[in-house]
Amino acid sequence: MLRKYPVAVLVVVTVLLAGFVGLSNYRPVNLYYSVTFTQSPAENSDVTFTFDENKDFASSSIQSAKVTQSQVTIHLDPLNDDSHTLTIAVDGTDAQVGSFVAHTNVRGRFDRVMRSIPGSELQRKVDGDRTVFSLTEAQINDVIKASQRKSETKIGLLMLIGVVFVIILGKLTLFRRLPKRYYAAGWIVLGMVYAFLYRLWIVKQGLGPGLYPYRRAITILLALLLALMAVDYIVGVRGNLLAKRLMCAGSYLAIIGYVVYQFGMYTKYLGGFPDEQAHLSYIAFLSKDHAIIPDFAHMRIYPFAGDNALDFAGATQFNYLGHPPLYYRIMNLLGGLHVAGDQVTFNLGGLRTISFIIGLLGLLVVFYIGLTRIAPIPLLHLLFGIIVIAPVNLVYGLSGLSNDSLLLLTVSIYSLGIIRFFERRYDWKTFLLIAVGVSFTVLTKLTGGMLVVVMSVLVIAYTLIVEHNAKALMRPAFYATTPVYLLPIAYFAGLYAKFHTIQPGYANVAYAEYVTSAMYTPNDKRDGGMLMVDVVQSFIEKFLGTWYAVTGHVPVPRPDMKVYDITTIGVILVFFVPLTVFFFAKSRAQRYLSLAAASVLIVLIYEFIGVAKSYYFNGRFGGYSSRYFLCAIVFFALAILWMISRHLTAGERPVGDRGIARSAGDLTDGPAALVGDVKADDAQPGSIGAKAHAAIARHGAHAAVAPDAAGTGQGSDPDHARLTRLGTAIVLGLILLLFMDGFIYSFLYQADQLPGFHNIPA
Repeated sequence: MLRKYPVAVLVVVTVLLAGFVGLSNYRPVNLYYSVTFTQSPAENSDVTFTFDENKDFASSSIQSAKVTQSQVTIHLDPLNDDSHTLTIAVDGTDAQVGSFVAHTNVRGRFDRVMRSIPGSELQRKVDGDRTVFSLTEAQINDVIKASQRKSETKIGLLMLIGVVFVIILGKLTLFRRLPKRYYAAGWIVLGMVYAFLYRLWIVKQGLGPGLYPYRRAITILLALLLALMAVDYIVGVRGNLLAKRLMCAGSYLAIIGYVVYQFGMYTKYLGGFPDEQAHLSYIAFLSKDHAIIPDFAHMRIYPFAGDNALDFAGATQFNYLGHPPLYYRIMNLLGGLHVAGDQVTFNLGGLRTISFIIGLLGLLVVFYIGLTRIAPIPLLHLLFGIIVIAPVNLVYGLSGLSNDSLLLLTVSIYSLGIIRFFERRYDWKTFLLIAVGVSFTVLTKLTGGMLVVVMSVLVIAYTLIVEHNAKALMRPAFYATTPVYLLPIAYFAGLYAKFHTIQPGYANVAYAEYVTSAMYTPNDKRDGGMLMVDVVQSFIEKFLGTWYAVTGHVPVPRPDMKVYDITTIGVILVFFVPLTVFFFAKSRAQRYLSLAAASVLIVLIYEFIGVAKSYYFNGRFGGYSSRYFLCAIVFFALAILWMISRHLTAGERPVGDRGIARSAGDLTDGPAALVGDVKADDAQPGSIGAKAHAAIARHGAHAAVAPDAAGTGQGSDPDHARLTRLGTAIVLGLILLLFMDGFIYSFLYQADQLPGFHNIPA
């Protein structure tokens, strides 16, 4: 019977269990007794509720409260919930009761009436200077039975039976072919989503009428994400190639829309951005200093003269930025600043929008890389996009005035060039992308410049020493782009000749002011010092804190947040997991990703040395921000996608719709082969078999060599690549985790603790 009609048996058992629970009585919880007076005693008058005497704990038989706004309420002591008598004594002789109500209540918000008795049905008598009201035994019994019938315990059990019924029914019907472990994992995730929504709507407080409905916004965003995940999955499983590609592009468009939404939220409610006044002053300074190399020695941070002007003549301090001027020249050119005497006027909202658009162009380049280098598996593209924006300071940094916007664009351009170089596309486009990326990056910010320069040196060394392929570099296409490199060389040569440094700053340009600033602590005011191991630990903690939490002008309170917390661990893994690429099986893709990881580690070590020197010699523990590495977010995202593709895909490896002939040792590479279009005469496949090389020549730019167990070099259409069941489960989980760990948990979920949300109407 059970095997033949499992659904029918399930329904019968569920009905019987639900009926038994529904007809049973359970001890009430969260029960309150309230008395409302029609003729009220004095405010704050004492009221005493007396129950059956408890011989072993006599004081528990009496509960007291005070009259507030013609009402008195007690939280019924569970020791008294089976009492058969109740008297209510109140000060004064003229009190009249309107009603007696037994009800459940949780935190003053969820109130449900169990039993209500009109005041006229209560017994009343005057005893000296007090009025006493009594419930009969029958009335008390009615209250007890009603409370037991409607107990929250019963509701909880019925809900549990319903959930178990749905879980089992789903496994017997819609998901009967899905392995139990994945089915169970899905329900665990749904349980976590429910727990989050419960806390959001039940525990968290709304902001009030007219203010931003952040709880509704979070719920809508989560629902939209789940819907997008479902559509991506369905199209990925059932859709044709065109549908898959359109869905991949649609996922990126949805993420762009989400980024634009975040921009609006940050600029409206957070109240400022890190160093924004210094960046704005730099832009304003260039309105009167038109030299190629700015006069950093006389560049100041100017005070505001109202909301839309800076005062050149006001009390100022040295502008400590010292960055190369490319970003600031662009902003000065496009920003519409106007100098009138000692003031410069501007539209801050317009400047922020221009800066954000520059950063958005960088994101578009990153998403172009993902769209053209990852197979048409919609869920992988959605994960790639979510990884890119998961570190909350990425979009936050793009939303204010900061050269990080241009830095993201230039490093992304450079990354596209390096990927093309990896694909052996040694044409003028590749070398121009690299040249523009390197030159414009070092003309934007030196930390980003160090990343691309170190990566370039490592790639050149790998190409010459490991691959023995000097011809890849000694090409007319490379020679034609060398003049681009003269731009940063000329700038830094002139800068060094003028200031004897390539990074003008407080200490080397305005030392007298530097030693009195917050960036320097006099020796007699410094702390007791730290061991080097303490400096390392503090650096790691503070560095990671700027990776998973909003770090800037206005602190976003997260007192319960830890590095290993579920609300941060996903974003933390975005930084750490790509750095494990060194331990994967060797291949050309693995080596290039390892070069990128090595570049990050080298710059990270350089940053730590700077922090340690600042602490020991200048008394300031600063300069530890992890946002300096967000410009290279495309590396972190591609590395994670490459790792997933190697172990969590089935069929053909998801190398994307653009392929490249690879060496025989690379035939196990997945999407992370970072492949792209290649022409047969451009490729230099080295030792690859003739069949593989012929395949590219035969199928043109869109051919791909998919890995095969035999290692022959032959493979099927890479567009048939798909995630395994385990891969699908992991990717879905990562998407949800990273979505929550980013903007939601780090900012929007904290809206009730941020002043901007309380002060600015929606």
